Amino acid sequence: MQNFEQKQEKIIAHEPSQLDIPAIRRDLPATSAIAYLNTGTSGPLPAPAVAALAEAAASEGSRGRLDPAAIARFRRETPALRRALAQFLGADEAEIGLTHHTTEGVNVALWGLDWQPGDRIVTTTLEHAGVLVPLFQAQRRYGVDIVFADVGNGERGLAEAALLRAIQPGVRMVVLSHVAWSTGAVLPLAEVIDRAHRVGALVCVDGAQSVGALAVGLDALQADVYAFPGQKWLCGPEGTGGVFVRAATLERIQPVVSGFHSAHYQPNKPASLEFESGAARYEVASIYRPGVYGLQASVAWLQRQGPIFPAISALASWCLSQLSNLPGVEILTPSNAELSGLVSFRLEGVDAEACTAFLAERKVAIRSIPDNQALRISCGFFNTREEIDHTLALIGEFRAG
Repeated sequence: MQNFEQKQEKIIAHEPSQLDIPAIRRDLPATSAIAYLNTGTSGPLPAPAVAALAEAAASEGSRGRLDPAAIARFRRETPALRRALAQFLGADEAEIGLTHHTTEGVNVALWGLDWQPGDRIVTTTLEHAGVLVPLFQAQRRYGVDIVFADVGNGERGLAEAALLRAIQPGVRMVVLSHVAWSTGAVLPLAEVIDRAHRVGALVCVDGAQSVGALAVGLDALQADVYAFPGQKWLCGPEGTGGVFVRAATLERIQPVVSGFHSAHYQPNKPASLEFESGAARYEVASIYRPGVYGLQASVAWLQRQGPIFPAISALASWCLSQLSNLPGVEILTPSNAELSGLVSFRLEGVDAEACTAFLAERKVAIRSIPDNQALRISCGFFNTREEIDHTLALIGEFRAG
């Protein structure tokens, strides 16, 4: 019987794509070990990122973290990472701050306003804990009202109508995902942002499942805050991420957690405090240096690969088409014009958590969603149709058993 690696070599030799899939997968060692269909949780680390992490950690171990050359390098590479992320996202470097994860960026937005009892925040019924927990804490602490727009599974017409109804004069902020983590729906951001700005509300976007999966042009989108992680579709290390804060919004989102990296000051003179001019004002203190170098290497690697976003969408479309062959399937991902890399579905009589464990034993990585008891497949640009087909066949096998 062929081993997993031999099967994968055969698979990618026949995969239609504008990308050099064999070369890409050689740069992603984890794709030789498993069918890596869970980028929506953590993407595979490319070899250049692994090398950057290892080199930085080795240098810190052998030369120490106080090495002047290492400190000088970090001072150069931190703004270089902001520039790389800004270029990738279609933003200005000054609008990017470095964070440790998406949730940190969401908290930057939420705690930056002077909330009063009765202030209204609009969100959706499809949000992740990284949005919901900070929202619930804002309600508990400040007495704000949270309005939940029932967007179903994120069907385009339904979602847009529900959100536009909810965004009325008096709403101070709208907080929502670009791509719903539980269904893969691409929510109507442009229409939401336009409506919110018309009533004077700010918009904070959870970009956890969009950055690296969709072409995100933040200059055109005009979101006020856009938070994103490094470890998912950017294929970077854990503990990395960023927050975009639109230049016109900077003075409205006050830094709440602040520190050495946030501002300039004169000792013992409180009135001298002056925050950084851009989104770097939301950076607080030390950040893991190897993580900075690893994320920078991942972003640079992604930009060299070619048209990754059409490949992601095409594979998600293939997955949706093949799912229809499974008896008793309920597809949760809406057939909107725009597809992300996430495909979610339920199967009658199938326990999602047990099914993912069954697949993991067979070297296939997907995930289950506790909120809606769904199975979720992440279609990365490096994946193949054959991996999708193999996964669905195993799911059928699990169901039959």
